[in-house]
Amino acid sequence: MKQTTRKNMLKIIIILGVIGLLASIYLVENHYESPTEGSLCDFGETVSCSLVNTSVFSELFNVPVALFGALWFVFIMLMAWKALKKERELIAGMLLWSAVGILFVAYMVIAEFILQAICPVCTLAHIIVLAILIISIILYKTQEPRPKRNAIIKAAKPWVIGIIILNIIPTVYFNLPSGEERNLDALAKCMTENSVNMYSSFRCGVCAKVKAMFGNSFQYVNEIECHPQGKNPETERCLKMDIKKTPTWILEKDGVEIKRLVGFQSPEALAEFAGCPQEVLQNG
Repeated sequence: MKQTTRKNMLKIIIILGVIGLLASIYLVENHYESPTEGSLCDFGETVSCSLVNTSVFSELFNVPVALFGALWFVFIMLMAWKALKKERELIAGMLLWSAVGILFVAYMVIAEFILQAICPVCTLAHIIVLAILIISIILYKTQEPRPKRNAIIKAAKPWVIGIIILNIIPTVYFNLPSGEERNLDALAKCMTENSVNMYSSFRCGVCAKVKAMFGNSFQYVNEIECHPQGKNPETERCLKMDIKKTPTWILEKDGVEIKRLVGFQSPEALAEFAGCPQEVLQNG
């Protein structure tokens, strides 16, 4: 392969990396947006960034998958930039790193299949990772002379260390204890006694966060599963109550809606909504 062609292909990888990084940053931001905000790429129940990007599959070890994606693009760009500086041993490293990226792509594609939904921005990132893998394979196979194994291992060591450290940092950060766990038994029981129901879906990431917030106290919350593939679904009831987003909190008397809240709510907001006294928020 001509030197000019090789450099152009590395530059293409850098450009693709920038686009992928921007897409990943957007997905990280979207992951933490209010459930009622939605996303620019929400076009329905089957084409939705928000649905996929806030689902139970959108985090690994409590870290947004999109954040791991952003780090992946940062490293592939740095490798391509270094390879431009005649560090030819990094071509093999780029190929291996691209293979790692494909594993993440496979994970998200399987998640989309389970959720029966497509995330357009995620798909853009997936296509970029696949394109980078193909370019890396071409660069590696046309490399002459091919670097020796020892040289590749020597060049890869600092990159492996850097990758491990920069991926461990967010993993540790997102798994730090958040302080004393609140006992919300009284709140959950009061909500149920006051006829507050949580309309939920097993594939709703925000619903999973609600359950994590309540902890063991969630057993006292009256949850209604809306998705037909969920456990003990009450799809007809959800349709009758016009549930468009989950979770939706409805205070109802004898099947008649009094008022509702949509999305993630703090314990304080739920207590006020349900008409529960502030004492229910005190730790037991």
